[in-house]
Amino acid sequence: MLLAGNLLIDGALAAGRVEIAGGVLRAVELTPGIDPAVIAGLPIIAPGLIDLHIHGFGGCDPLVDMAGMASALASAGTTAFQPTLFPAEPAQLGAHAAACQVEPAAGARVLGTHLEGPFVNPKSAGALPLADLAEPSVQALREILGPATGDGRGIRTITLAPELAGANDLIAELEVAGVRASFGHSMASAKQARDALRKPRGSSRFGVTHLFNAMTGLGHRDPGLASLALTEDALVVELIGDLVHVGPEAIDLALRARGPAGIALVSDALEGAGTGCDVFHSHGRAHVIRDGAAWYGTPDSKSQQLAGSATGLLEAVQRLTAAGVVSPADALTMATLAPARALGLESEIGVLIPGAKADLIVLEAGTLALQRVFTGGVEHPLVSP
Repeated sequence: MLLAGNLLIDGALAAGRVEIAGGVLRAVELTPGIDPAVIAGLPIIAPGLIDLHIHGFGGCDPLVDMAGMASALASAGTTAFQPTLFPAEPAQLGAHAAACQVEPAAGARVLGTHLEGPFVNPKSAGALPLADLAEPSVQALREILGPATGDGRGIRTITLAPELAGANDLIAELEVAGVRASFGHSMASAKQARDALRKPRGSSRFGVTHLFNAMTGLGHRDPGLASLALTEDALVVELIGDLVHVGPEAIDLALRARGPAGIALVSDALEGAGTGCDVFHSHGRAHVIRDGAAWYGTPDSKSQQLAGSATGLLEAVQRLTAAGVVSPADALTMATLAPARALGLESEIGVLIPGAKADLIVLEAGTLALQRVFTGGVEHPLVSP
């Protein structure tokens, strides 16, 4: 199968075509000499979007209906994701992670589970339930990951607060287990976070969970975790792209500091995302959707807490580009190459190179409306209008 259009390659759009065979990209070729006016009208062909931080989508929760979630995500342009779990008592959280060790027969790929806690700072918990947090300990971590001879129950990323006592021991254990540590829900100074970053050996990959949210900031005399996130190339940094969690000026600052390949756009979506609803229930709470974000509390509640997003990853790309905050090429790079780099998968997904998996999206020029989705070279049906 051949697809032609504007290809996202090395962070830029260029006219060309891709050939799909056997579930991979057999060939990727640029087509020089095309009139710029013609190029502007060509559809955009990009790798499928990759979401590192997503709690639910399309009315589906990963603990209840992983297959439905994977199908709904693929229909909306996300072809790979890390189902993200809220904190729980360590043994229970381990059981939840084990339940997520499934690979749906169709739809988006599951890239391992992301645990948002429980080893985070209660003073920066945000919408995470305080009662479900835990103090860092190797014993608690082993209850989550399971037997040392096991596969870590499919857990690939754990968000933790590096300033907490015992966090450095956890980070060393995560390195041995092959689990990526992402700093977040933290009151850490930049120095505390940097010291934790230097503890492990080898080629460990580190991240920062939802930049600017639930963390210390950019103080010029007392720099916090956000300052380190913007200055340390060893970190691939998540950024929620709904334009509610992070404003346009802060996004511009992050891009100037790290570039699109260093910032992974994430949805942080809850299960009400992608449904068109105004109110939904999740984890025992009523949530209201407003301006593309989810707030817990009833519509008539006097106080509502920002809980997550109701914006899928492609919708975030569309919002950012329509608002003039990010170029289409940069926004798509943040949703493809950057998250693939975070997981060390940049030779397999998130790129248009020969041999990579044929996970692709085709977007309308200008609007970036989704026209076609392929996972492993197989076309997936789109969401009904």
